[in-house]
Amino acid sequence: MPTYRVSIHETADPDAAAEWWAAELGLPRERFRRATLKKHNPTTVRRNTTDEYRGCLVINVPRSRELYWRIEGMIAELFRAASERIFVG
Repeated sequence: MPTYRVSIHETADPDAAAEWWAAELGLPRERFRRATLKKHNPTTVRRNTTDEYRGCLVINVPRSRELYWRIEGMIAELFRAASERIFVG
């Protein structure tokens, strides 16, 4: 069963972001692990500083190696087919 975590800047509200993601995905809040807080870097110009900032959602799928390989194979085939069309036609 996948677990979820919000990766968010330390100046934002991680609990509110996790609540938003849970509601958006229709998941129980208990499925979310503690947020990963990104340290503030004063030299970086951040554009997403409003109340609408929800961080990034990280999804961990246990025993996902075979799933990863399938997705990797599908993407490789898409790129192969796309490059073949570019050169052929």
